[in-house]
Amino acid sequence: MNHYDSFIQYIQQHNSYSPEEIERACSAFEVEHIASEAELFRNGERYAKVVFVVSGVLRVYIVDDSGEEIVKNFVAENDFFADMDSFDKNLPSNLNVSAVTDCTLLTHSKATSERMKSQFPNWDYSIKTAALEATTQMITKQNFLRIGDSSDRYRHFVEKFPYLAQRVPLKYVASYLRITQSSLSRIRKQGWE
Repeated sequence: MNHYDSFIQYIQQHNSYSPEEIERACSAFEVEHIASEAELFRNGERYAKVVFVVSGVLRVYIVDDSGEEIVKNFVAENDFFADMDSFDKNLPSNLNVSAVTDCTLLTHSKATSERMKSQFPNWDYSIKTAALEATTQMITKQNFLRIGDSSDRYRHFVEKFPYLAQRVPLKYVASYLRITQSSLSRIRKQGWE
């Protein structure tokens, strides 16, 4: 499968582009390969790119005052991600993003995005739609963290995001669910593997 196939399917869901426009859109993205556990960017760095995940899983996290990593989100295949403050305003990020698995990404810089907007009137709409969908997905994923006990949260995670539950190490799942890894192991032993 071509690295761009899933990207093309994604953008065609939101707008109709001619074959020439699709070819130009694909040429505006660079293919990047990130090894498992490698950092895409860290807190304090500027990362003025939009990312489309072709394969793999990224984890978005912060580090609290005690040095503990707290997972805020997972970004997997066919998801867009951008640190909008870095992308739009060229501000340093307050997030860390690393690969949970080996990843293939399509990345698109702010400068390239500006050129694309001048060539394709619908491009800005497509990027903003992707950013809005990514934000909505993140909020939806995080809403369940406010309800129920740790067992309920894990059950919901496994049911709604099986593609993550099967691929993300327990330490990251536990951090995301705001529970200890030992509590998560206990829950899994009770039949929620």
